[in-house]
Amino acid sequence: MESFKKAFGELFSLHEDRASMSEIIERIHAGGVLKGTNMCILVLAILIASIGLNMNSTAVIIGAMLISPLMGNIIALGYGMAAYDTQYVKESFLKLSFQVFLSVLTSAIYFSLTPITTASPELIARTAPTIWDVLIAIFGGTAGIIGLTREERGNVIPGVAIATALMPPLCTAGYGIATHSTNFLLGALYLFFINSFFICLSAFVVLKILRVPAKEYVSAENFRKQRILLMILGVLIILPSLRMAQISIEENLENVQTKNFVETKFNTQNRQAVSYKLNPQEEILEIISIGQVISDTDVENLQKELSEYSYLQNYRLQVVQNEFHEGMDEQAVNELLQNTLKHERYVGIREAESAELKKYKSLSQTYYPAYQKSLEYKKSLEKLNEKLPAAFPKVSRAEGGEILTQDKRFMIIIYVKEPVTADEAGRIKKLLESEFEMPITLNIQRDSDGANDLISGNGIIW
Repeated sequence: MESFKKAFGELFSLHEDRASMSEIIERIHAGGVLKGTNMCILVLAILIASIGLNMNSTAVIIGAMLISPLMGNIIALGYGMAAYDTQYVKESFLKLSFQVFLSVLTSAIYFSLTPITTASPELIARTAPTIWDVLIAIFGGTAGIIGLTREERGNVIPGVAIATALMPPLCTAGYGIATHSTNFLLGALYLFFINSFFICLSAFVVLKILRVPAKEYVSAENFRKQRILLMILGVLIILPSLRMAQISIEENLENVQTKNFVETKFNTQNRQAVSYKLNPQEEILEIISIGQVISDTDVENLQKELSEYSYLQNYRLQVVQNEFHEGMDEQAVNELLQNTLKHERYVGIREAESAELKKYKSLSQTYYPAYQKSLEYKKSLEKLNEKLPAAFPKVSRAEGGEILTQDKRFMIIIYVKEPVTADEAGRIKKLLESEFEMPITLNIQRDSDGANDLISGNGIIW
C-alpha cells in the first residue's frame, strides 16, 4: 500500500519539473506589469474581442483571448495572498481594477459607435454564468499556474486563456453600458468575477502546495482566518451560479421533452407540426399543425399524454390547425404559409376569428411541401451568390428557380460584368450542378447596372 501511495504521489507530483522559486516569482511579476507593451496589447485585444462578439465570430474572439494580458494580475493576486505580501496584493488589485475599467470603457465606446446593435449569440452566452463556468475557472486556473511554474512552460497558458475567457465578459459588460442593458452588464461582470476569483484561488492553492516563501511571518490563527474567508467568498460566489445552472438544466430538459412529444405525436405521415413554442409564463405549449385534422377528443388525449412528461405536466396544450377551403386565392395561401412558419406571427393566428382559421386547415398540407422546397432553393441561391463572385470575378449575381418539366431541372440566370469564355461557362455550370444536385439550364446575361427591364439572350435577333 505504501509503495502504491508513493508511486501515485510521484505520478502527480508538482515538484519534479518545477522551475526555481526565484524564476517563478519573476514570471509572476512580469505578467503583472501595467505599462508599455502590455497596455497596448490590452486595448487591441479589447477591440478585437468586441468586434468578434459584435460579428458573432468565434475565431476572432479566440484570437483576442490568446493575446489578452488580463490573467497576469489575477495570478499576481493569488501569489500575493500565498506569500502574505499585503502591499503586493493591493498593487495587483489596483492594476487589475484599472485593466477592467479600461476594458469595459473601450468596449462601451466601440458598441456605442458600431451600427450593428443587435445582441449576437456570442454576447448573450456571456450573460448567464453557471456552475460549469465555476468549474472551468477552477480547472483552468489550476492548469495555468501549474504551467507557469514549470521549467518548460509549453502551451498551457494560451489554452487556459481560451478556456477561462476573461476578455469577452468585459466586452459584453461594455455592450450592456452602450445599450443601457442591466442584464448584460451585471451578468457579464458576474462571469468575469467568477473566472477571476477562482483563477486567483487556484493560483493561491498551488503556490501554497509549492511552498512559496512568505513575505512576513503569519501565525496559524491568521492563516486559519484567511482560509475561512476564502471559503466563505467561494460559497457566496458559487451559490448564484448553482441556481443559474439549475434553471439552464430545467430549460434544456423541457426543450428535449417538448421536441420528443412533438415529433412522436405530431410529425406523422398525415400530419406535421410546422412550429411549436413553450410559454413558461402562462404554462402553455403552443403547436401549429398542418395536415390531418386533430379532433377535440384527440387533443384531450394528447393533453393527458403531455402530463406524463415530468417537466411538461403542468403545461396546457394549445393546437392551431388548418382546414381546406375551395376558392382561396394566392394571397390567402401565402398569408397562411407565412403565418404558420413564423413563431412571432402565432399570436395573430390564435386570436383570429374561428371562421378565418377554418379556411386555413388542410390546404396547407397541399402547398407546404412546395413552399418549403422554394425556401430551400432560396437559401441555396443565397449561398451561391456568396461563392460565385469569389470563384468567378466576372460574375455579379445569380437568379433562378425550378422548371416544371418531366425531368427535374433548374433554370439559373448568371449576370456577368463582362463576357465569359466557353470554358468559364462550362466550369460555372459544373459548380451549379454540384450545388443543386440536378441538371441546370444556364443563361448568362450581361449585367445592366441593376435595371429591371433587361431583355437579352442568344436567342433574340437584335
